[in-house]
Amino acid sequence: MMTQNPPVLFVDDDENLLMGLKRKLRGKFEVDTAVGPLQALDKIKAGRKYAVCVADMRMPEMDGVQLLAEVAKLSPDTVNMMLTGNADQHTAVEAINRGHIFRFFNKPCEDEDLIAGVNAGLRQYQLITAEKALIEQTLAGSVKVLTEVLAQLNPTIFGKAMRAKTWCDKIAKAIQYPHPWELGLAALLAPIGYVSLPPEILARLGDEKPLQPLERDVVRRTPEVARGLISNIPRLEQVAGIVYLQNRNFDGSGFPAEGPVGTNIPLGARVLRIFNDLGKIVDSDLVVKQHFDELRHKPERYDPDLLDQIEAILATEDPSYDKVAYPQGTEHDILLKNLRMGDFLLTDIETRQGHILLTHGNYVSEIQLQRLRVFQELHQFHEPIRVRRGGDDPVSAGGAA
Repeated sequence: MMTQNPPVLFVDDDENLLMGLKRKLRGKFEVDTAVGPLQALDKIKAGRKYAVCVADMRMPEMDGVQLLAEVAKLSPDTVNMMLTGNADQHTAVEAINRGHIFRFFNKPCEDEDLIAGVNAGLRQYQLITAEKALIEQTLAGSVKVLTEVLAQLNPTIFGKAMRAKTWCDKIAKAIQYPHPWELGLAALLAPIGYVSLPPEILARLGDEKPLQPLERDVVRRTPEVARGLISNIPRLEQVAGIVYLQNRNFDGSGFPAEGPVGTNIPLGARVLRIFNDLGKIVDSDLVVKQHFDELRHKPERYDPDLLDQIEAILATEDPSYDKVAYPQGTEHDILLKNLRMGDFLLTDIETRQGHILLTHGNYVSEIQLQRLRVFQELHQFHEPIRVRRGGDDPVSAGGAA
């Protein structure tokens, strides 16, 4: 059991006491020591992992409560314990509230009590890490299932969700998003409610064809379906809330009809509101100032300060702003094995049996490229195919579609 856990860290400003503890506990635990709190923090910041940290209360530089509060921030899974000769009520309350203390030991501490306490701490560490691993595996597996369903349902829609996730990853730090993984995951799962749509509506959405009023109303309610699916996954309650409010406008209009307004709308939902519309007018990863100028024609939809921030991060300067919207790129005849993500298809990708896997007029997404690689192992294709690479021409794209 000992080898399954990281070491136990003892922290004290008395080096002789630490040496004595090491001798007493040799063969019972893997022990590491730190002379004073600063050395302990340096070890943790350097990447050392500890199952249990036992700290003395009275030390120079900072006391045990302050140290264990820092340990809790740097290494949340570590089980914290305290050795103190001053276990008054104030010390105990402060240690529990700030340092997340699992157990106290009064000095002097009997060897048997210390060994029993550390063993209890190791069991607690195993419970924490086992539960965390289980939740993370459940979370990862559930998300993988949902995204694979979406990818198979409509690769074009999934490709746009992947691009939105990439944008979220780029801006998260700059907008000081507290949990960046939540924002990226919300972007990836934002269209998962489309699984409830009839195939004909889904096909028109993928091809960006106009919908009838009744169909638009069905699509409009898909975030509610998405919230129901996502909220069943552990730790994704916040993500579910963001996805539900993704089409709630900054002025309070949009879906749902009732809900928060302005900056009371969760930051993640305000980000998705921008990216949902940005994704409809951007044909590739290239984002330029013109795209944001177009979004500003509907100011009621977006948080204006957030829109400015995102533009500053994502938008590329286009020196030919007044003349050409996008650089043209160059055309190439290539073999299918040389196809890249972001290539614009000028011809269909078709098997020799007549099955069209991807139609011309679309940009190749990562998931589509992976799917093509699988099909290549099973089928022969008409080659070469013609692509445009290195730029985006909305006129040609519109004509091809």
